[in-house]
Amino acid sequence: MSVLDSIPHAIADGPRERRHGIRWWLLAAAVGAVLLAGYLIAAGLIALVMATAGGAQFDPVVVLVAALPGWLALHQTALKITDAPLSVLPLLPTALMMLLIAAASAWVARRSRLRRPDQAWPLITAMGLVHAFVGTAIAVVLDGPVSAVPADAFLSCGLLATIASAAGVANRCGLIYLVWERVEAEVWSGLRLGLLALAALVAAGGVVLLAGICLSAPEMVAALARLGSTAGDAIGGTLLSLLYLPNAVVAGWSFAAGTGLSVGRLEVQPLHVAPGPVPDLPLLAVLPTHDSAAWWAIVLGLPLVVGLVVGTAVRRVPGSLARRLLAVGVAAAVAAMGTLLLAHVAGGDLGNGPFGQVTLRPVALAAATLCWVAIPAAAVTWLAGPDLDDELGADQAEAGESAGSTAADADAADEHTSADDTTGNPSDAAASGAADDTETGAIDTAGVDGDRADDPASDNASEAEATGADALDSDDLAPEIPHAREAAESEPPRSKPAEIDPTEFDGDLTGDDRR
Repeated sequence: MSVLDSIPHAIADGPRERRHGIRWWLLAAAVGAVLLAGYLIAAGLIALVMATAGGAQFDPVVVLVAALPGWLALHQTALKITDAPLSVLPLLPTALMMLLIAAASAWVARRSRLRRPDQAWPLITAMGLVHAFVGTAIAVVLDGPVSAVPADAFLSCGLLATIASAAGVANRCGLIYLVWERVEAEVWSGLRLGLLALAALVAAGGVVLLAGICLSAPEMVAALARLGSTAGDAIGGTLLSLLYLPNAVVAGWSFAAGTGLSVGRLEVQPLHVAPGPVPDLPLLAVLPTHDSAAWWAIVLGLPLVVGLVVGTAVRRVPGSLARRLLAVGVAAAVAAMGTLLLAHVAGGDLGNGPFGQVTLRPVALAAATLCWVAIPAAAVTWLAGPDLDDELGADQAEAGESAGSTAADADAADEHTSADDTTGNPSDAAASGAADDTETGAIDTAGVDGDRADDPASDNASEAEATGADALDSDDLAPEIPHAREAAESEPPRSKPAEIDPTEFDGDLTGDDRR
């Protein structure tokens, strides 16, 4: 009977149970901290507005109660204020909440030594479900001028927390590697270039917004003056404009792409403007209320620049023309899907008054983005060809490898010829050499073993090295996700592993991480 059989199960399983218990406590602490931080953010914004607004009385109880629907607004849950729908919610606090959830999830994964994809799913699921149920409970409790639909609260809060948590642990737990391992090289390159296209189009929207702010500075100052005579009213209007800046950036891209946007009866496009009333907010003073000018068509060059940037980046993708065109298609699809999501979240209902619905035309904008990215990028890829520097570097590396192998073969042939000339009988020389090597190896081995047996210091050094290797913290060995992959070979591999070995991308793991 082995020694392990004599250990009781309660004692043997104790460390593992304690480790799992600590992990659940860490997860509970992180979720509670994120929920509390979101509530405090909502309460702080409401308190700032109430404290600076002219004629308003600051009441802490009112602030704490109003922070409940404010927490739902941070998670993009549609609200109703005295039966008037409000779903055009600011994206800046939402982005801050997603960063907090992602950071908390990454902290839990690091402290709990989570390394594999199957270890990430409980964390992501718990984070999403807790936020979903808390949002539903708040929606059920709300009874007054501000209300929300529980089903909408469940979906919006749960989806936002799930996406943010997955993004926080994607690198550490190998979710990115999981995608990389299961897609082709050109598809992976297309996914990366799609993120590049999203960043470029956001930058283009920011350029349009900045130009609009510079041209509409007098109108924005006049809008601030109309909000009230006190400095608090101006602070509140400025704060509200800052919170809606990401929405305005997405609207800027919608304007540059040609599909435009509409606020109630007001429709704005680069080549056409239908006038209509807008809310008296400084940020909305950027919207033109008169017919479009001819020079507005210049903004249509920004989407063309985005497509050219993507096409230039695609030239570095190794492989044939068909593979690079496939990467262009994947990048355009990723950019279109991201634009569709952003445009849908940035718009919504703005009461029952003359302003009505604020829409960025998500479907039309996604289709336009697909064309603006795919057509110029495909043209650059087709006409300019691959990047010659990358191709030259690959050819030189391949030529160096072939030259090295040829030189090694030549040296081996020379040694074989000289051996034949010396002995006169190659077979006898080979046999005698093999026998000599065998005897020499046996003598050397015996000598080494004897030295090791006589020298206990070497054994202690070996044990110390093994102990040091086991004590190495796996947190210092962060996974390095590959950013590119070589072109696929002509014949695909016959078998592909169904599961991922974490040691392939995450370094050596300690004993706790392997269990």
